[in-house]
Amino acid sequence: MRESDPLTVISGIGPKTEAYFKSLGVCSLLDMLLFFPRTYKKYPLPKDHPEDEGEYCAVTGSFERRPVTRRFRGLTITTDRLYSESGDEIEVIWYRMPYIEKSIKLYNKYVVYGMVSNHSGHLRFEQPSLFDTEKYYTMTKRPAPVYHLTKGLSNNTVSKAVDGALSICLPLKDPIPGYLLNKNQLPDINRSLINIHKPDSDIDIENSVRRFSYQEFLIYFLTEELQRSENKDVRNKFLFKNDSCLRSVTGSLPFELTGGQKKALSDIIEDMNGLFVTERLIQGDVGSGKTAVAFLSMIYAAENHYQSALMAPTEVLCDQHFEKMIKLISENNLPFRAVCLKGGMKQSDRKDALNKIKSGEADFIIGTHALISDNVTYHNLCLVITDEQHRFGVRQRAVLMEKGEFPFSVIMSATPIPRTLSLILYKGMNVSEIRDVPKSRKKILTAILKSSERNKAWKFISNEVAKGHQAYIICPFIEESETMDGENVTDYMDLYQKNFPEIKSGMLHGRMSLDKKNDIMKKFKEHEIDVLISTTVVEVGVDVANATVILIENADRFGLTQLHQLRGRVGRGDQQSFCILMDSSNGKNQNASKRLSALQESRDGFEVAEKDLILRGPGDINGTRQSGEAGFFIADSMRNPELLKEAADDAANIIKDDPMLCKDENKYLRKICESKDRLIYTNL
Repeated sequence: MRESDPLTVISGIGPKTEAYFKSLGVCSLLDMLLFFPRTYKKYPLPKDHPEDEGEYCAVTGSFERRPVTRRFRGLTITTDRLYSESGDEIEVIWYRMPYIEKSIKLYNKYVVYGMVSNHSGHLRFEQPSLFDTEKYYTMTKRPAPVYHLTKGLSNNTVSKAVDGALSICLPLKDPIPGYLLNKNQLPDINRSLINIHKPDSDIDIENSVRRFSYQEFLIYFLTEELQRSENKDVRNKFLFKNDSCLRSVTGSLPFELTGGQKKALSDIIEDMNGLFVTERLIQGDVGSGKTAVAFLSMIYAAENHYQSALMAPTEVLCDQHFEKMIKLISENNLPFRAVCLKGGMKQSDRKDALNKIKSGEADFIIGTHALISDNVTYHNLCLVITDEQHRFGVRQRAVLMEKGEFPFSVIMSATPIPRTLSLILYKGMNVSEIRDVPKSRKKILTAILKSSERNKAWKFISNEVAKGHQAYIICPFIEESETMDGENVTDYMDLYQKNFPEIKSGMLHGRMSLDKKNDIMKKFKEHEIDVLISTTVVEVGVDVANATVILIENADRFGLTQLHQLRGRVGRGDQQSFCILMDSSNGKNQNASKRLSALQESRDGFEVAEKDLILRGPGDINGTRQSGEAGFFIADSMRNPELLKEAADDAANIIKDDPMLCKDENKYLRKICESKDRLIYTNL
């Protein structure tokens, strides 16, 4: 099959470029086809004169002198002056781009695109993009795809590689039967792949995103339906006679459980004493105390002589859970033992943990994906808890369930979604909601600032650091992009260190190795870092009680629910905490302003989710997500609620007519359901 061929079959890609793509998880032609744009750029027509400072715009002009490059505190700065066609003299500054000198030919016409600012009465472009006029006018005619990049790869290189993969692989066999495409008015897979990578209009993007979203929803529901049919009405073989230890620990907690926590715990206990094995989702806002409910459930299993496993998505979160469990065991003098199982363990420690799990000496097993490794054998696994469920695919959760003899399953999610959607998305699953938060939690005060007020935000952070507190600064990008406007952690780190050399700052982003990310988060937790400058990779659920401020740059770019999740990184302790939303549109994007205002007014994640659904609507196309609830790659229930319901109904009808997906028209769907959560299955 050509789709499984290496990238080097594409003209222009050698071993070096192939290595860059592999660092992004793109290893084959199929991976390249599915390497969807992260968003799309629309370039405005050039102006002769920039009308408003603080806005992104394109200006036509020429350079009449050679650029000057100098170094300042280790930073390379290149400056020049653009003379616009209206006679404006605009200062242009590039950071860490000395090569720009060779790109500029004096007196040639160029289009300079970027944000215009006013410094002491003089107009200035900082870090703008530079284009040939003819090329730029072409770019204004259609949406330009913007891809995730890494050092060594440009957006243009990725676009050419995608073109090569499309020409080699298409046409592909469509996994969705024709009658479903017609029923739901969806384009076929070949047209969708072309239009998502090379759109002529917003409609092309919308239809392609809709098609792949439907496909993911359909596969998700079919997989769930198949799983339910295989495990339907499994009798509960576990016996629970004791609860004295559970009652004792609950009574000795240094806080009183909220009403929501009590109800969720009661629901789990009731499930475990029922006639059949069940699966329950615990939906709770950030800081609502889901982990406490999970631990108490595990204690109930342990005092009845059963094992329980808690699977966390990252080693940092795994370590946090393990430390808390050890503390709970020690403070209550419990006769139980906890072990940790994760990828970065010493061989001797791993072997010891595996032996204790197999023998039954370990009552609580807390780990990462390592919990589902082939060499892990459980003694009498009764309860499986999956933390941050959207980080795991359906198959991953199923593998952990298969490690025991039909154990109970509790899935925790800190991403509340509207009840109308959860009833569809989690059909067949018992759902508990923890809507209240502990009384000790203070409201996180939220402020909205314009980009021009950044110094005010920085001064506020400095004051908090001076008090001994810590802060997060979130940027949407890892490094400067040739196609996207917005703050990036690499340049931001340089600028912040230059302005605040006395503050211990650190950087975190998704391209770092797992060990490096764990090390940075560990240092931040242990207060070796005062200010962490990070992308959104910063861990959900990680407690840094001393962090009291989070500054979110380009907040107008993020969805409402994601902003709420990011805000939840602070307020984990008893000090007053703050969230600063930096609106890079400076109030000119009305939809963004409504989102930011909605977040400022509400602290309830369920209420925020409802507002997000209303404010976004199905037509808000910003590109592809490649993350989200239920482990979806591109689908977004908040963007397409009606599509979610269509896919759920279609899946139910397909299973009703063909319970094991044995008919010819459904065999391809079956193979995708059994594969590793991919959009296309190629091993036919």
